[in-house]
Amino acid sequence: MIKRTLVILTLVNLFVACGQEKKQSTNTKIMNTQYPEINANNFEQKIFESVKHYPKEPLYYMRINKSNCVLEVLINDYPVHDDYELSNYATPLEINDAILKSGVQKLTYRLYPVGNLIKEEYGEGDIVTTLTDNTAISISIIRMDNKGEKTTEHEEVVMKHTSLVDDKGRFVAAGKPYYEFTFDFNAEVPYTNEGWSKGQDLTKLDQKVLEQKTIEFYKAYAKIYENRGTDLQAKLKFGEERRNAVAFYKKQSDIDDLWKVYLNRFDYKNKKIQPIENYKMVFFGEGKIVFLLSNSLEYPNRGAGALRVNYIDKDGDEAFFIPNVSLYLPEGRNIEDGLYMAN
Repeated sequence: MIKRTLVILTLVNLFVACGQEKKQSTNTKIMNTQYPEINANNFEQKIFESVKHYPKEPLYYMRINKSNCVLEVLINDYPVHDDYELSNYATPLEINDAILKSGVQKLTYRLYPVGNLIKEEYGEGDIVTTLTDNTAISISIIRMDNKGEKTTEHEEVVMKHTSLVDDKGRFVAAGKPYYEFTFDFNAEVPYTNEGWSKGQDLTKLDQKVLEQKTIEFYKAYAKIYENRGTDLQAKLKFGEERRNAVAFYKKQSDIDDLWKVYLNRFDYKNKKIQPIENYKMVFFGEGKIVFLLSNSLEYPNRGAGALRVNYIDKDGDEAFFIPNVSLYLPEGRNIEDGLYMAN
């Protein structure tokens, strides 16, 4: 039995660090770090010191209902959610990690046909290769106050979008294999995160060199799990996890729990790094983030990164996790000198 421990692009980009750092062969020159002062011992405290609390702590969510399609959603061109199943999520989905500052935010959704999902679910039916007349999606942007314990009773609907139809009530992209739509909404948050905003537009660089440096980073990053590179992991993931903590107003206990969860990743038994293959290089964050995306359209690899680590779980079953390795190049740096983990 294979169990999937999926690390989704925007929600679980976390790290683990604990114990003594072993001498390692990991090439730190390939993986540049922006936070040399961070290590496995001070990671939690340094993140906690970055978090501020306010009289009001707005949290933004989206509630999605879809039919006859699967989808991917990006906020400000940063992936926050994908859903390749027929069912819908009952609970709203957090999106503050993709909101770097107050103002106009851009939401993009991409719709795809359901393929063979109906046949797999019900044992009959055709393989659907295009969007249908009845394809539909509605997205509500919701705001709640973190100080109000985030109960659904205190939801405030910021806006609601419903997919477009023609004059006969049919989905506007019926018969097509793909549809993308973008709309704006306003968000007011008390924090400002730099994130990837000061990165270079990677689409304008030499693509062969960029791909080479990206693959080198992925391969070097995989060695962290083999060599228990806790200090290096702390340095690489600090910027991203600090952004998440600030955006979600995390408490010390939240950060401690994060540490405990990802500590287990270093302790997984029989870890085996899988070859980085069958991927394509994609860009997020208006071209400022590069990511190696699996080409597979099958569960559980669809929409996932190209780096996969197999291991044996506590029940003795085969399992795996897919670390998120999103990379960027800060302003003023040269691609020949390598990439950085995106903040």
